[in-house]
Amino acid sequence: MCGISGIAHYNGLAVPTEAIQTLTNAIAHRGPNGQGIWFNNNNTIALGHRRLAILDLSEAGSQPMTTAEQRFHIVFNGEVFNFIEIREELNKKYNLEFVTDSDTEVILRAYEVWGKEMLHRFNGMWALAIYDTHTDELFLARDRFGIKPLYYSFENQEFIWASEVQAIAKLQPSISPCKEAVENLAKGGFDAHGSGKTYLEKIYTLPAGHCIKLDPQGQMTIEQWYFLRQVHVPATLEAQALHLRELIFDACKLRLRSDVPVATCLSGGVDSGSITAVINQLNTASGTLDAQYAQNYKHIGFCASFEGTPLDEKDQALRLTETLDLSLEVCNVTEPTIAELEEAMHSCDGPMHALAFFPIWKLYKHIRSKGITVTLDGQGPDEMLGGYQPIHEALSTALAQHDWHWFDEIIEAYQHQGESKQVSSKRNVKKAKQRILRQHFRQILLWPRLQAGKILRNMGILKVQDLAENNLSNVLKPAIDRPAFISTPIDKSLFNQFFFNPLPAILQQYDRCSMAHGIECRMPFMDYRIVEFIFSLPAQSKIGKGYTKLVLREAMNGILPDFIRLNRTKIGFNAPIVDWFRGGLKDWMLSQMSTSSFLANPYFDGKDLKQRFEDFVATDNQSWAEAWAFWPAVHLNWWLQQQPNFKPQEVLAKP
Repeated sequence: MCGISGIAHYNGLAVPTEAIQTLTNAIAHRGPNGQGIWFNNNNTIALGHRRLAILDLSEAGSQPMTTAEQRFHIVFNGEVFNFIEIREELNKKYNLEFVTDSDTEVILRAYEVWGKEMLHRFNGMWALAIYDTHTDELFLARDRFGIKPLYYSFENQEFIWASEVQAIAKLQPSISPCKEAVENLAKGGFDAHGSGKTYLEKIYTLPAGHCIKLDPQGQMTIEQWYFLRQVHVPATLEAQALHLRELIFDACKLRLRSDVPVATCLSGGVDSGSITAVINQLNTASGTLDAQYAQNYKHIGFCASFEGTPLDEKDQALRLTETLDLSLEVCNVTEPTIAELEEAMHSCDGPMHALAFFPIWKLYKHIRSKGITVTLDGQGPDEMLGGYQPIHEALSTALAQHDWHWFDEIIEAYQHQGESKQVSSKRNVKKAKQRILRQHFRQILLWPRLQAGKILRNMGILKVQDLAENNLSNVLKPAIDRPAFISTPIDKSLFNQFFFNPLPAILQQYDRCSMAHGIECRMPFMDYRIVEFIFSLPAQSKIGKGYTKLVLREAMNGILPDFIRLNRTKIGFNAPIVDWFRGGLKDWMLSQMSTSSFLANPYFDGKDLKQRFEDFVATDNQSWAEAWAFWPAVHLNWWLQQQPNFKPQEVLAKP
């Protein structure tokens, strides 16, 4: 786990040493254990690296790394968790010798043998760049689901890449915000993260599951190398759960491989609880773990506590660790001081869509202070298994299938996710049910007209009006196409959540906040075998019998205690914004909203937001949904004022 950077010149000019040093130093926090820079023979290619040592802590594991023949050179961020198995295959089939215990060397050797096809053999998370001195070709790739970031720009025959946007921006003489991205972000949107765009013009993110190849003349080819596959699944829920359990155990086993201390992040929910419970079983089962690589698990769970707020899950986490005979480290997250908040904002590579980033940042800071370098976290199931209330789409699917029993099971699942002054699951479900039934009966009444229109279209008498291309040009579009087997409304919604909105933004949030403190965050549920298996399941195995994440709960039967496994309350990890905005952050928020740059901001209506915030804090309004609207614009405006390369009119004037 590290930070990577690089510059490639296709104009014949040498890359200045200070340029690659500036780029690499900007991501120093991602790699506190070492740094390295490499140039090709004529200095037109430069690779930079900041090291967070996880596997093979010796100097032999440092980067940039090269093959013994000096042909291939690599900078790599992430982990290939099945590197041991790949190393054994390369040794047996191709008689390749290895001089380190790192996964980086395995990647180099794999590229030497298989080229880009090696990516399909990897189980892990990565962003990498490999330069071939024989062909003068540059190859970059990102993991299947975009767990690790990779940004780039290509202007005036200069290709620059790095692990963070802000690093590339330091080399740009003049930069401007990306209008579509920041307008979406200012509304609390997540769309830009799954679109290939960033918050800056001319700086892009390589989409998940994509790779780049640049030939010696600088001709760039971008292609999608990974496509979600449909795999065989058993017919019964019981058999599906058994297979999922096997996959989760193996995913956790692989992700315990480490030469530095490992712990888990733990809330009171089924996702992180499952990871912790599975690891506990692995450690108590004789002979199930690699002694060399799993011995650094410290039997500790880390929990963020929001004392006195509806978001606090400390008691559930404590009860779980006591049941599993583990230690629990509690990080009490209180209202930040202004100095602490701005420190976090400075360290997180651009504006955040939600204040949730702060408790994540604070938790990882606490984890690092306890000597832990690697955590296993529970991201992924919410988006794959219906945790984020895709009620409308689930009910639509049940109606389309004429399955009224499942319709009732869906309602049962979502109306028990929790009640408070800030959020009511019963109210949300009632509204969704009324809306979907109105639409359903309207379609029944309109059916004769729709059928007549279909006949006329088939006869060529009535033509469908396509959207004009220019109407789509400014829309943030998904960078990954949906496969044909994802066809029902609920499956489309879950695919969208996983690949476009919100998971890419959440992954970026966790990457920024963990790497700000030099922590590697591993995610067993993001194992591609688990993802492909879950997306191949019928929707009734995901949401049914009165539960979301049904197949996961069944898989954890007998492993995760039932007070967690069968708890339907959905809290979600966030900041207690309703409480904080009424408390210690109120004056700071108002001061930010009173600036001329906020009130005249080109990307949102600052005057309206300020008035709404004043009304919000002056009344007893407890709506979390309304409180959500305020932070994104405040953080965006604050961030805009920190950019030395922006011209004043780019910040204050309408684009």
